Amino acid sequence: MLVPMAKIEIIGPKNHFFDVLSLLHEEGTLHLEDLTKKIQTGEVPLEQMEVVENQAVELERMEDLLLRLRSILTALNLPHEKVDGISRQKQCLELWQLDSKDLAAQVTDVIEQVEDKTASLAQAQASMERELALLARYEPILHKIQPLAKQIVTTGTFDSVALLVERKYKGALEELKKELDEITKSQCEIVSTDVDDETTAVIVVFSKKYSEAVHKFLAMENVNQVRLPSEFQDVPFDVAYDQLKGRKSEIPVRLEQVRQELNDMSTKWYLKLSSVRDVLVDKIDEIRAIPKFGRTEYAFVVTGWMPVSDVKALRRLIYEGFKDDVIVNQMEIGEHDFEETPVALKNSKWLEPSAWVMSYLMGGKPQYGTVDPSMVWAISFPLIFGMIVGDIGYGAIMLAIILWMRFKFKDKESVQLATGLFGPAATAAIMFGIFYGEFFGGILWEADVITKIHLFGDFFLPYNREEFVIPLMVMALALGVIQMVFGLVLGAVNAVKTKHTKHAFVKGGLASLILGGIILGVSGYLLSAGIQPIGQMLGGAVMVAGVYAVLRYGGVMGAVETLELISHTASYIRIMAVGLSDAIFASAINKMAESMPFLVGVIVAVLFHALHLVLAAFTPTVHALRLNFYEFGQKYYETSNTEYEPFHKTGGEKSA
Repeated sequence: MLVPMAKIEIIGPKNHFFDVLSLLHEEGTLHLEDLTKKIQTGEVPLEQMEVVENQAVELERMEDLLLRLRSILTALNLPHEKVDGISRQKQCLELWQLDSKDLAAQVTDVIEQVEDKTASLAQAQASMERELALLARYEPILHKIQPLAKQIVTTGTFDSVALLVERKYKGALEELKKELDEITKSQCEIVSTDVDDETTAVIVVFSKKYSEAVHKFLAMENVNQVRLPSEFQDVPFDVAYDQLKGRKSEIPVRLEQVRQELNDMSTKWYLKLSSVRDVLVDKIDEIRAIPKFGRTEYAFVVTGWMPVSDVKALRRLIYEGFKDDVIVNQMEIGEHDFEETPVALKNSKWLEPSAWVMSYLMGGKPQYGTVDPSMVWAISFPLIFGMIVGDIGYGAIMLAIILWMRFKFKDKESVQLATGLFGPAATAAIMFGIFYGEFFGGILWEADVITKIHLFGDFFLPYNREEFVIPLMVMALALGVIQMVFGLVLGAVNAVKTKHTKHAFVKGGLASLILGGIILGVSGYLLSAGIQPIGQMLGGAVMVAGVYAVLRYGGVMGAVETLELISHTASYIRIMAVGLSDAIFASAINKMAESMPFLVGVIVAVLFHALHLVLAAFTPTVHALRLNFYEFGQKYYETSNTEYEPFHKTGGEKSA
């Protein structure tokens, strides 16, 4: 659900401003409003609060120190053992209580003790890692041409170039020799050998006075030359190979020493440095916040938003600190404020994954004052996923993997969100698998595992979706109709709440159009002949009212939205189509395996069912998300412009 927010205005004498600002920062519940634009446009009769000269100097100094600190922390490694939160909070508190001059002096002292050594170690580590990557790239090349290089003896008057040629182009070497003889006046020799099934190594030896011309020719012909690092360029290839191997064995030893030194420094300094960083961030945030506020000649004005539940606590703190000198006013939030009111969601644990996915796909949390559809998404996504997959075996394996991941990665929030979303979906797949009577594509009643239950007419449970396709399509469309109507009703409610009257009539008219059609359908098939005309008249009247509302308040766009509604409702047929194709594929795997010898059939079945399991997890997810996001979500969702981000201290809790 959307957390009820209150708009807050805090007014007091200017001599209390910085104390109030520090209190708000410490309390950490007020989302600050930036009054800059409203002041500039004259919307509010205030002047902008200004940062005084000494604060600007402090801000510049602290930003410079913070930049240097972050550079050091990037070079250091986060200690393997978790940094003690209590110790960090204690250090943060001690540092916070220092005045700006003492804080700057202490921070500078810490930086001077660590910065140079950390920078040199980090630079050495990066340099050695780059060199190792470079050596790893050239070693296999030199290894290929090294046997050939030992056969070549060059003097100071000759130069050489190594080439790697694909075996299939080996015949082109004769043409290459002719071209090079013309360039070098026949002072050229080519030696080649096959180094593996695909590659031929070639070394070209030529007089040095033709070196520039040869290199230019080879570059123009896009010949694959072996270009060594600069330190090996004037060394024979066989010698370069020996030197390269030596460097490759020396560097890891030194690299491990450097890494250990960085780890030791991290263990010693990380707590102190991260605490200093957090305090600097908080100090900078306070100064940067100053221009967001307004002032008169004698008073300051702070405005913002906070949860209604936190207003009482803030009032109490302000009164305890400043008595009646500082006033906290709670202003009413009207529909004209909804767009700029920051949004916070507070849902139960099982709704959080759906709320996260919903906010991500829709581009933000729902706008303040509208309906939070997290509950709807939490039900509809598993429902659609389950209808498509509909197999006990696949659903059980998915659920087992999800439970394993959930317990294996308890501390990873992303994994918990993903498993929280897919756990109910896998459960729904099992439940629909029971409804369809399917187990890894096998029909359970055909194997006499379960007994068919007759309900009415030709309808039995479990339901054979491969045989009775039309009822399955009707079920998919019925779900689409239900979601479309519900989405339009939500859209109308949101439009009423935000005072968008025309939108409310259009959404309501579209919903009436569908409901009228449902009434007509029910009248035609379920009502007796005596009362059938009444139902048909009622359905027709509802549809006419819907058409009038859509065209009256939506005009041409209303007609477009009507066509779009029909298209979106028809899109739910994909539930039937994708689910049926999955069921047929799974059944085909079993039939293919049955036609083979037992052991071969088992192996084939396992491999293909494993492949199908991946498809059965991915494809339904895409379609279930699309139907919720595009077809359903577009009917009602209004995205917020701002999320609730209270002005608060890092409090020693900020991670690296």
